[in-house]
Amino acid sequence: MDNCSRSLTMATCCLGLFLACVTLQPTLASGRLIKYTNRDINDSPLVNLDNENPTPIVGILSQEVSQFVLRKYPNSTFSSYIAASYVKFVEGAGGRVVPIWIGKPREYYEDILSKINGVLLPGGATYFNQSNGYADAGRYIYEIAMKINDEGTYFPVWGTCLGFELLVYLSANGTEPRTYCSSSAQPLPLEFKEDFKDSRMFRNASSDVIEILKSYPVTANFHMYCFTEETFATMKLDSMWKVMSLNHDWDGSEFISTIEHKKYPFYGVQFHPEKNLYEFVPNRNITHTTLAIRTSQYFADFFVGETRRNRQYFPNETEEMEALIYNYSPKYTGAIGSSFMQQYLFDEKTIGDGKGDGAERASASLLLSLISVFVIYRFWL
Repeated sequence: MDNCSRSLTMATCCLGLFLACVTLQPTLASGRLIKYTNRDINDSPLVNLDNENPTPIVGILSQEVSQFVLRKYPNSTFSSYIAASYVKFVEGAGGRVVPIWIGKPREYYEDILSKINGVLLPGGATYFNQSNGYADAGRYIYEIAMKINDEGTYFPVWGTCLGFELLVYLSANGTEPRTYCSSSAQPLPLEFKEDFKDSRMFRNASSDVIEILKSYPVTANFHMYCFTEETFATMKLDSMWKVMSLNHDWDGSEFISTIEHKKYPFYGVQFHPEKNLYEFVPNRNITHTTLAIRTSQYFADFFVGETRRNRQYFPNETEEMEALIYNYSPKYTGAIGSSFMQQYLFDEKTIGDGKGDGAERASASLLLSLISVFVIYRFWL
């Protein structure tokens, strides 16, 4: 037998042994003896009871970098950022993240939204009247997401603080519905409306989560604009949005704190559930107790759970890998005085081209894998 035949025979035997182990190894599930096959376990009805998407990808919209951060990096060319706490918010609930860039044509947003399973519009401190920025990108996303849902594909959108405000602002056709309020570094319990349980957001929430939200100051508020029920009624926004809870700012003024769209799977919270989990800036009144973590995790699980109902996907693994935020590394901006412990700071020259630190590591890993395959091949010969 020549070397080639011997190698082929050995490889065939190894493959046969591997398949035998995979297909014949028994395990106990639900009191029954079952056999694994080489099918992905995530597709098995034994664990995927609702035929959900087990690996959802959420797009998070970037936004303009603050002048404070730019001053701290005087030689940088950063053009946009995403606070890492929003990325962790999604990842902590079992999702993955793709950054969505600002300043792109509508076709870009149509393309990216056709490949992901939902969008998170994060909080921040940018303005809605800046051209080719957060608000313009948000408008495209809002309109395209409505179209996707109208065509029969479930596509959720979540807005936190500024993102919540943007959703309402866009639904008001650009007419400013916000009023000034004073709710910075203010931890609050939610003041639920009487019918709050008649909502997608809260109908399956456990009694202990509701009790915590109702009784303890666990929601982190950092906003200078608010919506009122009076404004919602005047502008007929209450015909589009269901209000589930209210709150009062430092001056006692009432504002809306949670909403969901009556037709589309769009959700908004005026507070920051991601801060309880991942932002540890001192002296900011952010509740980090077990009670607060439980409620914040509920919101993360709820939203990512909504994205699991969407089955869109990238056309190939390479494109998916190049789009994921793993290609970029966050900076420890809490150390320079930022209100975010970490930020993904994106350079206009490198965004979207797969040339971030993560991509370099991926290339190195691929090279090592190819070398390993070559060495093993030579060994068997």
